[in-house]
Amino acid sequence: MPKPFQQEGTMMMLRMFCLAAAGIVAIDPACAAQRTMSIHFVGDWCFESAENTTTTYALPSWTEGGVCTKILSVSEYGFSGDGRDCEPVKTSLKEDTAPSGTAYIGQITARCQPDGPPTAGTLQTFEFSRYKGHLSVTTK
Repeated sequence: MPKPFQQEGTMMMLRMFCLAAAGIVAIDPACAAQRTMSIHFVGDWCFESAENTTTTYALPSWTEGGVCTKILSVSEYGFSGDGRDCEPVKTSLKEDTAPSGTAYIGQITARCQPDGPPTAGTLQTFEFSRYKGHLSVTTK
């Protein structure tokens, strides 16, 4: 039969374990949400034009004949195209709603690697701006 002191110690350890587990569960979703791309940007985007540090894309259904060149692929876990693969480190999203529709503006800090052999990559900041079937990406 366990001694009262041993039972108390076991109960204390169990309580600490439960509190630690609850803390991890409470923190984890918040961290994951900040490291994923917004659903509003996810998809394959077709190159339209580039000017200075801004590149403009359109959904395939918004292009002439659905023809795509220089595709930017955006998934929940990052984006790739234009010779690089980027994984978000920090994201934020704003919405601007007008009678004609909603624009989504995201600030994304991502670790980007050039295509080819793996490297440590570099941190870069981008502004993604989507209005209907168009997306502009500005490198900051």
